[in-house]
Parts: sequence; structure tokens; C-alpha cells
Amino acid sequence: MLVAGSAHAQYGMAGCGLGSLVFGNDNGMGKQILAATTNGTFGTQTFGITSGTSNCTSGGVLKAEREQAAFAEVNFQDLKANMAAGGGEFLSSFASLLGCEDSAKHALAKMAQEQFESIVPSTSTTPIQMLVALKGQIRASSVLAASCTDERAIARAEGRTVTLAKR
Repeated sequence: MLVAGSAHAQYGMAGCGLGSLVFGNDNGMGKQILAATTNGTFGTQTFGITSGTSNCTSGGVLKAEREQAAFAEVNFQDLKANMAAGGGEFLSSFASLLGCEDSAKHALAKMAQEQFESIVPSTSTTPIQMLVALKGQIRASSVLAASCTDERAIARAEGRTVTLAKR
């Protein structure tokens, strides 16, 4: 948990890049959407990742976030359809990237369907905005917050398995 906690302290859910420098590490949805939009508009996240600047560091945190963002970008339409339907193979795979236990995937699908309008509020919602909103909804649910963790996502990205002690 220490690794994941320090990662979010360094930069918020929108990741590293100019957006994290301008809007800080506050994980409020509005600031993270602005940070993600800034990163996407100016392409600073890619530059930061390749250069190691703009709060971008190497390691599992960055790898996990890049995989999540890339999956959201490539499979955006299918993810939206799965969320609206309350489940599907794309959402199940995405849940794994988000660090969800297999037992939590059904709860994630149900929550995504119930909160779909909050997660994808308009036709202009971007994949990164959807990712930020989905992660916010996960954190807002005590069940999902315990079952879908950054620590598990980082371990998966690094090719490790994590067994978390029950709280």
C-alpha cells in the first residue's frame, strides 16, 4: 500500500505530465479531468514518460497507468457498450488492468452500469476522462475500493501476484 499511496501523492489519477504540474496531485474529479485534458491536448504526458520529466517516473505505477490508458483508448467504444450493458469481456479485461479481484468484476460491472451517466456523461467524453471517472467511482465504493487496488494493478503490470491481507 505504501508504493501505491506514494504514487498517488506524486501525481493524481490522470497521471504525470503538464496536467499534474498545473493542477497538482489533488484527486478531485474536476482537477483530474482538467489534468488529463491538458495532458491529452498538449501531448505532455508522452513527452514526460519518454524523458522522465513532468512528474513521470519509471516503474510499475507508470506501466499500470499506461496499460489502463492504452486499453481505454483502443477499446473505448466496446468498454462503453459493456458498461451500459452491465458486463462483457472488454469490461472484465479492463477490471483486471484496474487491479480488481475476479470476485469483484461483477460488482464493478453493476456499478459501471448504474453510474454510466456519471462515468460517460456526454458523447464528447474522452477515454481518459472515462478512466478517471471510473476510478473515482471505484474509490467511492467501499467494496470496490478494497477489491480493486492500485497495488494489485501495479503487481499485475510488473508480472507479480499480490495477496492482500483481509482487513
